[in-house]
Amino acid sequence: MKSKHARATETLADGQKKDARCLSCHAPDQAEQTLAAVTCETCHGGGQYYSPSYVMKDPELARLVGLVDPSEKQCRTCHDASSPSLRPFDFKEALKAIDHWSAERARKQQTRADAAPSTPAPATAKK
Repeated sequence: MKSKHARATETLADGQKKDARCLSCHAPDQAEQTLAAVTCETCHGGGQYYSPSYVMKDPELARLVGLVDPSEKQCRTCHDASSPSLRPFDFKEALKAIDHWSAERARKQQTRADAAPSTPAPATAKK
């Protein structure tokens, strides 16, 4: 909810917020949802089955029940030559900017490492 995508409509002027050409990218699901923004489901598909936290904790299960990994082709439906962006779209760089999984994965790995019991050093035999 704090990402640039989630706040996409905030970048529009009042007149643009009523322009279907602008809303097609800045609020593509507005007709079906109460939120006027680019939501998780805009890029990842309907979340009815993958959104529960126990499913999201298992990436393979989440994908099996519908989570979509966005592709360059999917991103380019909005980030294309006709968008008024001043910078050309570079998918690899853009993916880094919206990476919301690496930090979470690193945090979980650190938590597991901190919680793992430390193994005592082997006892040395005295002669």
